[in-house]
Amino acid sequence: MTKQLDPKELVTFKELLMANCIQIDAFAQLLIGKGIITQEKFYDKLKEVQAEYQKRKPSA
Repeated sequence: MTKQLDPKELVTFKELLMANCIQIDAFAQLLIGKGIITQEKFYDKLKEVQAEYQKRKPSA
């Protein structure tokens, strides 16, 4: 038998997505602020990874 989830403990997809975005942004800002990576390198990598995801995306 499955346990019913407590509605007070559930988050919406939007809340989950926002929390993820905030965490990634904070992490990137820390890396850039400490000089570990440059903002340009960060954006270049974002574009590269996005292109990889687009290639793997199944066509409709």
